[in-house]
Amino acid sequence: MEITLAVKIPGDVAAIEQTFLIFVVLFLSLNVWPYFSIFFHELGHFVCAKLVGMSPRLMRIGSGSSIFRKRFFGAQLELCIMPFGGLTYAYHPDTGWSKFEDLKLKLITCYIGGCLANSVLLVCSITMLVYTEFPFFIYFICIEVMMIIISIVPNDGSLYGMKFPSDGKCILLILTNNYQRFFSAYHQKDIVKITGDRAELQIFFKNDIRTIELFVKAETELAHRHFDKAIALFNQLLIAENASDVEKAYTLDLLASIVIIYGQKQYLDRADRWSQEALKLAGHSKTLQGTRGAVLIEMGQYEEGKQMLLPLTKPGNDPIDIILGSYYLTKADHRLGNNEQARTWLRQAEMVGKNVPVLPEMFASIKQELRESLN
Repeated sequence: MEITLAVKIPGDVAAIEQTFLIFVVLFLSLNVWPYFSIFFHELGHFVCAKLVGMSPRLMRIGSGSSIFRKRFFGAQLELCIMPFGGLTYAYHPDTGWSKFEDLKLKLITCYIGGCLANSVLLVCSITMLVYTEFPFFIYFICIEVMMIIISIVPNDGSLYGMKFPSDGKCILLILTNNYQRFFSAYHQKDIVKITGDRAELQIFFKNDIRTIELFVKAETELAHRHFDKAIALFNQLLIAENASDVEKAYTLDLLASIVIIYGQKQYLDRADRWSQEALKLAGHSKTLQGTRGAVLIEMGQYEEGKQMLLPLTKPGNDPIDIILGSYYLTKADHRLGNNEQARTWLRQAEMVGKNVPVLPEMFASIKQELRESLN
């Protein structure tokens, strides 16, 4: 005998379920679409950078704590917990340009890519509104219009604790040949750290176009791991009349980073000299002290290196300085046989590193080395 049980759901319960589903859809749309819009914006920068021969290094979506990191077509894709803000960082092409005029079209194409991507989403949203007449697509349209306006209007904004020009302002600076403003925006924080105060950045290499070109060429060769070419160009910069002592110290720090960030130990003797010369120019700088301490540890002078790095690990220091100091203190204590203390430093480095937009290659390689030896 077959028994069939028929249950009739009251109309008010069905209405509650329908309301709940609508609420879920609205909640997801309100929170997921802005995230998707930012992702598409940064993807536009990424694709355009690739098209003009630039080398994307980082594509960061959102802000706050990182929840996902993965390699993405040669770059690091990083997703953060809050759907606000984004960043795509790309190296300049290592060939095909000798003057900034040769870079103009490439840079403009890269910066306009975000607005082009949002324009595609805008057209799609308008099309869906016309065909479905679903009013919620108006919200998507407003988001895309806002994204386009925010990025294309020339202004400065704060992102990840740093001041950045908008895409529109970058394009304006490129079109008006204001390379002093364009390039100094990306180095201001690093150079101000070396000056030891929070004063406004001095005029970048006295606004001399040829000196700035030389610096950008050297930095590009370094990014593409053409180390001998980069060193030759940076050496020219060190004797340039338009380079101040602070800018020379910054240049020497970049040279010493060839050993620290890129792991090129064949330059260790020169890094020893570069880091000492940088300290002579700006010995008060914690950044330069951190570089010197790391070089000393690479040279096997563990106790002396530890004394340089210990002050950098205290709360209130720049996160990058804390991470650098902690990783290299891990390395020093491990080599000295203090494995328990080394594990403590390693935990601190990893904890602080969770809130840093992107870790330099140095930290990733040291992290792997230490994990294998301490486990």
